[in-house]
Amino acid sequence: MDVTSPIYLRARIDMIRDVLSKSDAKDFHVALLRNGVYPKDRDEKGLVEIYAKQKDYSNQLLSFTELCTFNTWFNLYPEKVCGEEVVTGSRDFPITINGNETWVKNTINHALGDFQLILELPGDWYIDYFDPANEDFSVDYRCGAYKIQIFSHGVGYNFQIQDGDLLLQNTNYRYIEDANAHALRFMKANPLAVASVSALEIEALALEYELQLKQL
Repeated sequence: MDVTSPIYLRARIDMIRDVLSKSDAKDFHVALLRNGVYPKDRDEKGLVEIYAKQKDYSNQLLSFTELCTFNTWFNLYPEKVCGEEVVTGSRDFPITINGNETWVKNTINHALGDFQLILELPGDWYIDYFDPANEDFSVDYRCGAYKIQIFSHGVGYNFQIQDGDLLLQNTNYRYIEDANAHALRFMKANPLAVASVSALEIEALALEYELQLKQL
């Protein structure tokens, strides 16, 4: 079931209300549920789908009240969160948002119509270059020696992956969604900034020379 459909989201609201009515108000997970956050180790989607089958939910657009209930708005539009939701352990303030200036700027740019950026980057990946004032779209993502570059090219987008000075991939895509999907797959397969063997060898050699100089 589509987790952004009105039927799913209405069933989700009923599921959370039902769980809250049967839970001890002192339990920490209750504080999370009041904020619309279901425990990560539970199958939220599976449970919501069960509720969705038990009632004939309307597929009409959600009302303002429904959107404001149990974090439904941000569950529907996670890209509008300027950071990453983190559980704090505090019953009064169980959820906080970890983000930075770059994340906030990217989120605002995205909301203003730049749907070409990938906002939730895995691991150590970050946006190294993006100028929203440039009418020709161009973005560089980096992680260690890896760089992914996507830029407007003719009627589509040119997609490149580099490892240092080595060009690993060079592909043209008609749609930005396909280029972003390719980029995200590569990021998830290579999430950490790991130094190359050659870099490690250079560092080891420099350390060896430094030790030798100290002995002289």
